[in-house]
Amino acid sequence: MEIERARLREIRSRLPEAAKPLENALPRLVSLTVAEHAFTSFTYSLALAYNEVEAFTIAELHHRADDTVRIQDGMTASLGTWQAAEYASSLRLM
Repeated sequence: MEIERARLREIRSRLPEAAKPLENALPRLVSLTVAEHAFTSFTYSLALAYNEVEAFTIAELHHRADDTVRIQDGMTASLGTWQAAEYASSLRLM
């Protein structure tokens, strides 16, 4: 089995860029509002529900961004381990 470390490094380096849409979504979510001139009990309950959905969605986006960082850290550790294992298993003149 051959580990393509260069390819893994390339994928790892692109993870922050791949997570940018998550960062861009947060300000858009926060700036959304429920627009209504004359609140009725129905639209008021929708406004309350929206706030809960917004809070949940923001928390989920933060979790996904954290997941991206954990994946990147895991890839870094794996690359180092594979490189060290290949070095340890190769023959060298002393």
